[in-house]
Amino acid sequence: MGRVRYGFSKLHYAKATEGAGGALTYATPVAIPGAKQMSMAPAGSQINEPADNTIWWSKMTNDGYTGTIVFEDTAAADAFLAAVNGHTVDTAGGTLEKASDEPAEFAVLAQFELAGGTEVGKRVCFYRCVASRPNVDGETTAPGNIPIATNTVNITALPRVNDSAVKYAAPSTASNYSTWFSAVPESA
Repeated sequence: MGRVRYGFSKLHYAKATEGAGGALTYATPVAIPGAKQMSMAPAGSQINEPADNTIWWSKMTNDGYTGTIVFEDTAAADAFLAAVNGHTVDTAGGTLEKASDEPAEFAVLAQFELAGGTEVGKRVCFYRCVASRPNVDGETTAPGNIPIATNTVNITALPRVNDSAVKYAAPSTASNYSTWFSAVPESA
């Protein structure tokens, strides 16, 4: 029987601070309750070198991932969006967005549920991410019809400058699985 990935939960982010040589240090991961979906596609291109009427050499580049994360509209989601998009949260509790805001890099951590093997889950960390601002959507309700609006954020996961690390994943049998969300995990 094969392993099946069927769920998505435990969405977290950790703001990154750039140090010497582009090395990133991370704040403690913060949960974003209400995770609904993650879809990340590989980014890169194929380079072909023709010679002698054939493809002499070929290589795929790894430029990270691009995709989306969908989550419910919560106070934690508002804090995440303000933090990674560089918005200002004022003393009244409102969030001010300016055209001059400077986005921040961050790590994304999450969990997928697994079935059909010895593992019950798989946790993933994308090390160097940037996010778009979400659409502002909503529509009126009608009797028997309550449309639900969520946050959809475009995410780009880039290779880290100092070591080219893009993503780290571990199954539930890994020794660091239980501490995954206490700090951004690094490969042993």
